[in-house]
Amino acid sequence: MRALLVVGSRHGGTREMAEWVARGLQGGGVEVDLHDADDAPTPEGYDLAVVGGAVYAARWVENVREWTRANSDALKAMPCWIFSSGPVSGPPFPSDDESVQYGRLLEWTDAREHRCFPGRIDTPNLRAREKAMCLTLRVKECDFRPEDEIVAWGTKIAAEATTA
Repeated sequence: MRALLVVGSRHGGTREMAEWVARGLQGGGVEVDLHDADDAPTPEGYDLAVVGGAVYAARWVENVREWTRANSDALKAMPCWIFSSGPVSGPPFPSDDESVQYGRLLEWTDAREHRCFPGRIDTPNLRAREKAMCLTLRVKECDFRPEDEIVAWGTKIAAEATTA
């Protein structure tokens, strides 16, 4: 079984999370091709897809939104899961439903599940506007990403996909 894992990451944190999902998929016996959204192939020829994006102001980064929309028909024709990386205000984190405007993403993918994992703020790598937003919202440098939970989610996807 082959999976296409596509990620949109502005500063590398969400890309690293996609690597953790890939580790879980591989642990469950799924071969994974991981691509950045800017370089991702079409989903055709894959058995399943996982698409993830960094969230800023409750929206996925543009490149992964564009790739998902452009490949909507192919994504709808296969098992697909989506994840978001974003909440950084600290625990308690909002629910998956409250974290990101993902309705369109579900329309474009017919995803079996959407998971929103807490993210990170790496202050030195932020753009000026992002730094200003962090100051305004009083968000400090942090890393709330739950690696073990993300790997386990990838393993769960592999189990679901291989038994379907």
